[in-house]
Amino acid sequence: MLDQLLKLAEGPLQEMLEGMNQDKGGASAIKDSLSSSLQNRVSSGDTAAVQEMFSGKETSPSAPVINNLQGDVSEGLMEKLGITKEQAMGIAAAALPMIMNFFNKRVNDAPQDNNDIMSSIVSSLQGGQGKVGTADLLGSLLGNGGGKGGMDLGGLMNMGKGLFK
Repeated sequence: MLDQLLKLAEGPLQEMLEGMNQDKGGASAIKDSLSSSLQNRVSSGDTAAVQEMFSGKETSPSAPVINNLQGDVSEGLMEKLGITKEQAMGIAAAALPMIMNFFNKRVNDAPQDNNDIMSSIVSSLQGGQGKVGTADLLGSLLGNGGGKGGMDLGGLMNMGKGLFK
């Protein structure tokens, strides 16, 4: 489920990378590295990053959760892209707050309670079922209406396309 959600941020990630004169194909490496880091953290009981990502509040680039994720994500970027530590840290420092705030904006605009969304995602990462059904959550966030109602964020993909231009 997290991988599917992170796909929503691919366009803005590619634009950010182009602005940094980096290969926009690195968006996939960022998503994979972040997904792996978040899944590892949730499986060990640390849900702070997922809670921040879906809190609906602005995430500062200097937030502790960004600093905590930056090392893991930059290691993944060095491995996947063959770049230096400095380059990887720079990309992670720019990408992490952007991704957090990309989802915070969407969650904040949702008619569903932020805690319901966040707990559903955490529960899904832990292999369970949250307050909002996974099909409803993904259907709504992906804008295809595939769920039975849960949340109505229709058109999220279209809204996200021009977010960071």
